[in-house]
Amino acid sequence: MGISGLKGAGYLAGFHSRTNIRNAFRKSGTGGRSSAVPNGNYHGTLKMGYLHSEFSPVSGQELHMKYDGSSTDEDPVMYVEGKDMHGNTFAGRIHLNDVDAENATPAEMTALRVHLAQQGDKQVKLSSGIPLKALSSHQDVNTEMNFKQYYEDWASGLEGAGFKKNADLYINELERYLFYHRTKGASYF
Repeated sequence: MGISGLKGAGYLAGFHSRTNIRNAFRKSGTGGRSSAVPNGNYHGTLKMGYLHSEFSPVSGQELHMKYDGSSTDEDPVMYVEGKDMHGNTFAGRIHLNDVDAENATPAEMTALRVHLAQQGDKQVKLSSGIPLKALSSHQDVNTEMNFKQYYEDWASGLEGAGFKKNADLYINELERYLFYHRTKGASYF
């Protein structure tokens, strides 16, 4: 994988209510200070100036990312930092052209999702990223898994529950990740 320096890192899930998000940003300020989740069980950090910044009140993990200074159109690179499930901090770079949905970490998939949304991928923007966020309480950010299978299982469960449109949305999102990897971002749009 295209990840360097993220050994033992952890993935986090975002908030599921707009009130929680607003409260966390209000309390975090611009310096990345600690924010309390309304139930008071976990203090996390949201960092301003990052393309993606979230923390999980369930697992205590944090994930913050922005384009790295070395990033180019041909080789987009995301700088990622945060805190893993064990409270260890981490920092590293993810080369997005190397992210393979069949063998990736949650941090890598989140970085690819953020990149595709930044590039104007409407299909990825339409999705809420729920399958990635659902891993928050049990999946460490640096543990590789098969996201193709994970998304297919997620969509199958939704379809079985009568949510075919939602299932199709996540399958389409998965197809965007797979296509990007096959083409290494070339001729993406």
